[in-house]
Amino acid sequence: MTNNILQDTDVTCDYLTETTTLFFRGRWVRLETVRIGQGDSLHPEIPHAQIRDLDEDRILCTCMHGFWLQHAFVWKDWFYVFGTDYYGIWMIKSFDLHEWSAPEKVFDSEKSDVIHYQNNAIVYNGSEFVMALDLLGGPYFFTICFASSRDLSEWHYIPGAMYKPHFYTSCPHLVWCDGWYHLFHVRNHENGYHTFAARSRDLLVWEDSPHNPLLSPAEDERIMRNRWPGDTDEYRAINRSDLNLFERDGVTYANFHVGDQRGYPPGKGPVVHIRQSYYPGPMKEFLEKLYS
Repeated sequence: MTNNILQDTDVTCDYLTETTTLFFRGRWVRLETVRIGQGDSLHPEIPHAQIRDLDEDRILCTCMHGFWLQHAFVWKDWFYVFGTDYYGIWMIKSFDLHEWSAPEKVFDSEKSDVIHYQNNAIVYNGSEFVMALDLLGGPYFFTICFASSRDLSEWHYIPGAMYKPHFYTSCPHLVWCDGWYHLFHVRNHENGYHTFAARSRDLLVWEDSPHNPLLSPAEDERIMRNRWPGDTDEYRAINRSDLNLFERDGVTYANFHVGDQRGYPPGKGPVVHIRQSYYPGPMKEFLEKLYS
């Protein structure tokens, strides 16, 4: 269920969880996180990412094998993929989506065994790169913090930069526009997991959108996809999370994760799917609308 700014479409993608949609070397591609046991997986025994040509609906390659919660970022004709082993953030890159660099650890938890990294998202603000990432463990219970980098290979925490540490916040998606960081994230709210929007000029002081929550689970929705033989459980969709925005042909699209926020039996794959909404205008207009 969306609010009155985004409009629903009939687009759904079975099995998928986290995605990033980007324009790279003349084509629209989507990075898709693939979990162990996920349906239609080319490597069902190991977590990885796959990159799909959207217009041809064809998988171009797989990458980032052995890592989780991948996010893609394009910079100067290079395609970067960031993922986690839960103790650090790792990065690979490719010029052509065929040959990839070896995984490189670019951010760690300062030798801590209790801080775990989850999802991440990256933007460039005109002078440096900024990463939003959610932390779990120690003083953090799904808290979105921020780090910066000059070269995408070495990252450091930005002191004091976090969003509402007293709330459950996770699955960040970050957009930089007109001097504002726009943070889209999931928040535990009213017995479900809803997507909220906030913005900041300095990553220290935040303004929530008056239109929050942006995405909310429907009261009576059930997940009927991605079942396996012998599964008789009923799954209620209680989250709208992992938002990914992209603008194409003057229209802003929002892909998001629908699931039941539960674990799943090993080798069976998650009971989730991706849905899509849209705003009938460019990204800049959509972001302004959120605060009007």
